[in-house]
Amino acid sequence: MVEDIIIDVVGSFADGKTTLVRALANESTLRHSEERKRGITIRLGYAHFFICKCNKCGAFSRNEKCETCGQKATPHFRVSIIDSPGHRTLMTIMLGGASLVSGAVLVIAANQKCPQPQTEEHLEAIKIIGVKNLVVAQTKVDLVGAERARQNYKEIKEFLSKNGFNDMKIIPVFSINDINIIELIQEIGKFTVDEEKSNEKPEMLVVRSFDVNKPGTEISKLSGGVLGGGLKEGELGVGDKVTIYPGIFIKNSWKPVNTEIIQIQSEFGQEQKAGPGLTIGVKTKLDPSLSRRDSLAGSLVTSNEAPPNFKNKIAITYSPLAEKEKNVFKKQLQKNEVVLLNVLAAKVLGTVSSVSNDKVGITLNNSYLPYYTGDKAIISRKVENVWVLAGSGTIYD
Repeated sequence: MVEDIIIDVVGSFADGKTTLVRALANESTLRHSEERKRGITIRLGYAHFFICKCNKCGAFSRNEKCETCGQKATPHFRVSIIDSPGHRTLMTIMLGGASLVSGAVLVIAANQKCPQPQTEEHLEAIKIIGVKNLVVAQTKVDLVGAERARQNYKEIKEFLSKNGFNDMKIIPVFSINDINIIELIQEIGKFTVDEEKSNEKPEMLVVRSFDVNKPGTEISKLSGGVLGGGLKEGELGVGDKVTIYPGIFIKNSWKPVNTEIIQIQSEFGQEQKAGPGLTIGVKTKLDPSLSRRDSLAGSLVTSNEAPPNFKNKIAITYSPLAEKEKNVFKKQLQKNEVVLLNVLAAKVLGTVSSVSNDKVGITLNNSYLPYYTGDKAIISRKVENVWVLAGSGTIYD
């Protein structure tokens, strides 16, 4: 049986993530015009490929002819890749897609000292979210000598050990020449998928939304709004009636929106149903003006039978990143401090209303947040006008 899996390619700015994705999937995730112009990933990028397993030797490969022994291989994974931005100012965008992933490739360049600040933050985010499938790709080994490559390898080992990943595989790669990419494929092929998530209530996290109609299209020929993202758990199918939270802002209040799914498209083709492990575009009966220009990004889509909590305040158990609290923020989280929250795919500002031991209350400014009790909340605090990952907690109210 072919399983679906979403993996996040994470790491610091200019460490070679997008080049590595191109080697894995034979396609670029730099699709937005500004991204191509600047040569960096600004928004979440996407790519896809198959991993096949050899019927004879058991090795993994990118096609149905084994890249190890040349015998026939059978599809094992349909892999959707999220290429997360590594720039410091774009950290909260990375967090918006991280809730969808089952595994990650941490990219660390050999031509810089490890760890870089964003490498640390991305690994912290992976730990907070609970991603257990992880492999490290050591890139840009072609730009340094053998001695520096070995020293960087030791730095990576020490960094991983400090963060509790003592047995993590580190694969040196030369992405442009496809060197050791097949070794990286062997590790990704060993990733495991949580099949229990398919039996839960449907939770689709929207990270993009679109109006696919061309200007001047006749009303009778308009296509409904499209939601892009993936399912954290559960399953959605064509014909399902769903509700989008928080919906639209009308007369000073948020109104959830009901609609119907009329088509599901993944990178692999049209789907009648979709579950966790697949990045998808869902065409709906929505007025397309509601979904244009990512206006519904951050939304939660669920069935009418499983409504989430929907409030403008939350209470969480909070665990700060102790080293950062001491060395970066210089003080503990304060009452009346403005923070940035990432919950599911949502990114909202809030004000700390109470701090008591390991519990924090947060009032959302002009937003209503859809969530389920037990969901993870990630808090960022502002330092020199940049949001910096500060800690996390579980929503209990």
